[in-house]
Amino acid sequence: MLATRAFEPDFLRQLDGLMLGTRRTRSQRAGRRTIGRAQGGGIEPENFRAYTAGDDLRFLDWNALARHDQLTIRTFRADRQIEITVMVDASASMAIPGDDDKLGLALLLGAGLAYIGMSETDPVRLAAFAARRGGTHLATTPFRRRRESYVDFRPFVTGLECGGETRLTAAVGELLKERRTPGITIVLSDFLVSPGDYEDALGRLLAAHHEVKIVHVMGDRESTGDYPAGVYRVRDCETGELRDVSFGPRESAACQARAAAHSAALSAFCGRRGIMYATAFGASHLDEIMKREFPRLGVIA
Repeated sequence: MLATRAFEPDFLRQLDGLMLGTRRTRSQRAGRRTIGRAQGGGIEPENFRAYTAGDDLRFLDWNALARHDQLTIRTFRADRQIEITVMVDASASMAIPGDDDKLGLALLLGAGLAYIGMSETDPVRLAAFAARRGGTHLATTPFRRRRESYVDFRPFVTGLECGGETRLTAAVGELLKERRTPGITIVLSDFLVSPGDYEDALGRLLAAHHEVKIVHVMGDRESTGDYPAGVYRVRDCETGELRDVSFGPRESAACQARAAAHSAALSAFCGRRGIMYATAFGASHLDEIMKREFPRLGVIA
């Protein structure tokens, strides 16, 4: 399973030195982190920069002013840390097509982002969501801070199985019931739900002042429509509905066009709402995905 690679030394070495920035506090002035993390009201000096109009005078370096007659602002490392929740879609659609291993790709990328998030000892946790019998199921790990504890995520990542409906809005509702301090929420899903469902779910996260990042996961075959020609009896993996279909070049092109339209609609919504959007279309493109899409999520070296 692709997800097991999340704990291989070669994969983790690719992530060493990377950091997950946030845009949430970049409007802060004195004491801000250069990568945009929470304003530094702590006691550990971090850097200096020239004074600009509007800076808080409490952060002036008076020694620099006396010696060099220059207005300089002292910045500090933030005491406040940012909670990061990585939500992975574990619904039945993430198992289809079987050869694409969409769940494995989502878990590998989600665990990788968790590892990157732990670079600043921010509290990070993984979560999985799907609507199972008896109600929406949202499973979460405890928060982990240090990369030394990253291995504790292994049982969660390797033991997860697909099943049930997506129900993203219900999962977000369960998450927000915890009433924790707003942080970063990263959602990895195929988003095979109605636009109203994902728009409502992501809007609720924004309304609760979370910074939201999206990884849109699709399989190789799913995104390209590369299925063998023939007659199929297809069962909807979430609703159980059966349907007979004939598949050929025309249907393959239609599948590819629908996948592109689905991605474009989700990307446009994220753009309107200030949500960072990245694509992960096919495990065969893993290295390209990490190189091209991770920076779009705010991952920096």
